[in-house]
Amino acid sequence: MKMACQVALVCFWATMLISTHLPPTSPLLPSEAHNLDKLYHCSAYALLAGLLATTWQLSAGRLNAGHLFWTWLAVASWAAIDELTQTAFNRDCSVWDWTADSIGAAIGLLAFVWLRKILAARMAHRE
Repeated sequence: MKMACQVALVCFWATMLISTHLPPTSPLLPSEAHNLDKLYHCSAYALLAGLLATTWQLSAGRLNAGHLFWTWLAVASWAAIDELTQTAFNRDCSVWDWTADSIGAAIGLLAFVWLRKILAARMAHRE
């Protein structure tokens, strides 16, 4: 399970890195016909934060609030770097995209804690 999460984390992070630095006219990018850009940002960073927390917990043991804060800070910092480096590829650097990324990271960590609680309750119920 730990190895699967590690592979998923690396693959997802690499996919995000590549896709956020493709030229804006790339056919590989989703259409913004319905103005879903902020939802894409929020969802992607929620998944990234959740995968990072899951991988860390499987590697080191139960994460506490401090660990989760550092996870959020790392993901939000990465989001800022990601936004800033996009200008070199004729992409926009937007504080609103970064805000959506950071909110997504928080949502992903809240989902991680919620799912961890549900799984712990199920495991306790089985015993």
